[in-house]
Amino acid sequence: MTDLESRVSATLAERVDRPFPVEHLHERAVRRARGIRRRRRLLGTAAAAILALGLFALDPTGGGAPAATSLPPEPAAPPGGIGSDRALLHFDVDLSRIPAPLADRVAATEWVSGEGYESVVALDAGEHPVFIVALGVESLTADGWMTRFDGGSTRALRWQSGNVYGVTSVDWEQRDLLPKVVSAVRLDEVQRCVMPLRLAELPEGASWTECQTRIRRGGQAGGSGPATAWVSSGLTIRRADGHVVYIWANAQPAASPSFRPDRTVAGYPAQWRDGDGQSQAGLWVLAFGPYQLYVTDLQTRPADWFTPEEAAWYTARLTPSTNLDDPSTWPRRAVG
Repeated sequence: MTDLESRVSATLAERVDRPFPVEHLHERAVRRARGIRRRRRLLGTAAAAILALGLFALDPTGGGAPAATSLPPEPAAPPGGIGSDRALLHFDVDLSRIPAPLADRVAATEWVSGEGYESVVALDAGEHPVFIVALGVESLTADGWMTRFDGGSTRALRWQSGNVYGVTSVDWEQRDLLPKVVSAVRLDEVQRCVMPLRLAELPEGASWTECQTRIRRGGQAGGSGPATAWVSSGLTIRRADGHVVYIWANAQPAASPSFRPDRTVAGYPAQWRDGDGQSQAGLWVLAFGPYQLYVTDLQTRPADWFTPEEAAWYTARLTPSTNLDDPSTWPRRAVG
């Protein structure tokens, strides 16, 4: 197993097991975790018939005129490709080229840019994955996605375009549409992995290891409102000592009976939550500008290194955006 493959697997495992202790955050996170479990299976399922296809040749332009990007485009992207910059996604998916049985079900998309990998999960209204596109820079990573996770009810197709290795997955019933999904991937588009917040700096020796952001198509439920609307975002930070801090933001509830602020951080009422499980300890800000915020660790307790003071350090260096309906107004880079 390569180092990159290990990091990808660890990231997927972290998402599967990541609970949140706060009432409204917890409800959303539980639903999200269930979807993540499904996506984990999707990322690696393999069928003998599909495996027999081998590498799938991909037209990186997708054919025809370029489609509008799903997130703000980055026409002045620096050199580098898949997984080279947490602030960028070096691909897009042209939904107009996705067959209607899949495209018509897509209600939201969750984008991830990590160290050496990038992905998108298209979700239906019930947060079930409609399709997944996962891209890496190492062949063994794609092999691992194809063989390590076997969900039984899904099928995946491995393909390659230049030095990009991809795996695309759908439910069993749509397995014949896999080549169509692959043909909709555009490797000639670069998007910004944007979110409505900015972390001004990192602790000494720390690194930004993953950007994830989810947007809903059609704005509000039912298709009204702006073309896209923000749902949630996460920043993953690895400290110099290897410990991982996770900053998660999502749509703000009107109120929560569980929120009992016991301190003020950066001018915001906040509550420190303590617990023994993974992500059970963290700093909760119910109204961080227009959304709620949770700063936590990704280590099973006890994690004595993660303290209220450290969570407050991050919170004090975060700036929220005020317009959640227009990704083009969000910071170009979420960190730095």
